[in-house]
Amino acid sequence: MIDPADYDPRELRSLADVDDPEIGVSLPRVEGSEYRPAAPDEPSHEQCEMLVAIGGVDPEALGERPYLPTFPDVPEGRRIGRDWIVYLVRTAGEGATRDAIARYRALGWLGEDAAATLDARVDDAVAVLEPGDDDLDRADHLLSFAHVVRLLGIATR
Repeated sequence: MIDPADYDPRELRSLADVDDPEIGVSLPRVEGSEYRPAAPDEPSHEQCEMLVAIGGVDPEALGERPYLPTFPDVPEGRRIGRDWIVYLVRTAGEGATRDAIARYRALGWLGEDAAATLDARVDDAVAVLEPGDDDLDRADHLLSFAHVVRLLGIATR
């Protein structure tokens, strides 16, 4: 199973530059759904598929969108969620973190419950961390997708 803690955002930058690889993974597309397609600075559909393939995750576990409808409220899920929010806040600050969570909801990566649970943790992170002021780039969003996949793996156990 993929573990986002094993990924360095700098390594993901090389994945973020790959166009249309042959990977054998097919995730549900956005077309014909209520979710919007990825913006230019977000990972492409193919890059998300590649991350799933690299991580050895069963693409069937992702099912239909939203991929992660509810947040897995177990110790391991809470740890991964905390680490994810810490990364986003340290990198880009409170506003960008909340915007990213909303983007992931709009993309269909997160359901309403999962997005609300993550958003509720931003205040705690901001209270104890030095917030960053960098912009989140495609590699950061790809790392976020890795967190979604990891949390889904926990939720489907």
